[in-house]
Amino acid sequence: MSALDPDLARYFADLGATFPPLPADPTPLERRGRYWTLCGLGKTPLPGSVTINDVSLDLEVGKVPVRLFYGHDGADEPVPAIIYFHGGGWVVGDCDTHMPTCARLAHEANALVVSVDYPLAPETDWRTLTDACFQAASAIAADRVAQDAATPIALAGDSAGAHLATVTAIRARDEGHFHVALQALFYPCIEPTYATTSYQEFAAGPGLTRADMQWYWRQFVGADHDVNDYRVAPSRAASHAGLPPAYMVTAGRDPLRDEGRAYVRTLREAKIDVAHDEFDSLPHGFLRMAKYSAATDAAIAHANKRVGKLLRSSRT
Repeated sequence: MSALDPDLARYFADLGATFPPLPADPTPLERRGRYWTLCGLGKTPLPGSVTINDVSLDLEVGKVPVRLFYGHDGADEPVPAIIYFHGGGWVVGDCDTHMPTCARLAHEANALVVSVDYPLAPETDWRTLTDACFQAASAIAADRVAQDAATPIALAGDSAGAHLATVTAIRARDEGHFHVALQALFYPCIEPTYATTSYQEFAAGPGLTRADMQWYWRQFVGADHDVNDYRVAPSRAASHAGLPPAYMVTAGRDPLRDEGRAYVRTLREAKIDVAHDEFDSLPHGFLRMAKYSAATDAAIAHANKRVGKLLRSSRT
C-alpha cells in the first residue's frame, strides 16, 4: 500500500492545526459550514475558455437549479454532455462548492458539463432526492438530444454524487427515458456497509472517516439502511446487465476504496465494459485538493481527459 501523498499529508496536518474537530454528532448546518470553508480555501482558478450559465429546471419535484459549463475547444461540434452530481454525503455541497471541479472537467474533457443542484438530505428524503436527480437528468438529456441526436451523454459524480449517477443510470436503463453513453464515477458511495478492509484501514481518515460515512448514510436513508432498493444501494439492483459502460476512479487511501472496487467487479460480471483507475497515494475527496498537491493535480487531469476520450469513442 502506497503512503499518503506527502503534499496532502502536510495539508491534513495543517487542517488539524487550524480547525477544531466537529462535534461527534454534528448538525447538517455545522457540516455544511465546514465543507464550504474547506472548498473555499481549496478553490483554484477557473479555465478562461469555459463559459458558465445558470438555469432552473421546472420538474415534477419542483424547481432544480443547474449550472452549465461549456468547455468547447473547437475540435468538434456538438460536444458531449456530462450530467454531474456533486459529492458531499447527500447533505452538503452545491454548484458553487463544485464549480472548480466542473469547470475543469468541462475544459479537460472538452465537454458541456451540467451540474445539478439537487435538494439535500435530511430535509429531503432519499426517494424524492433520487427522483429529483432522475428528472433533472431526463430533462437535460432531452434538451441535448433535441440539439443533436448523436450527442453522447454521460452521468458523472463524486462520492455521494457518484452514487446518484449510478442510481440514475439504472433508472434510465429500466425506464428508457434516455441513452447513457458512460458512467463516470469518482470514489463512489455504493452501499451502507462499513466492514471492508479499506473501512478498517482508513477508519480515521485521512479526511473522510468511518464515523463520517455512518453519519452521512443516516441523514440520507434514516432507518432504511437495509431496504432492498437500488436507490439506497446500487449494488442491490436486481440486475446490472445492460447498464452503460463505466469509468471508475478510486483512491487508494479512502474508506470507500473497496466498495468502488467491488462495484467494478459487479459490473464486469454483468458484461459491462469498465475502465478503472486507482490513485494509490490519494485520499477520498481529492478532486478539491489540486491546489495543494502536484500528484493530485496530475491525477485529476488524467481522469478528466479520459472521460472525454471515452465519451467520444462511444460515438463510433
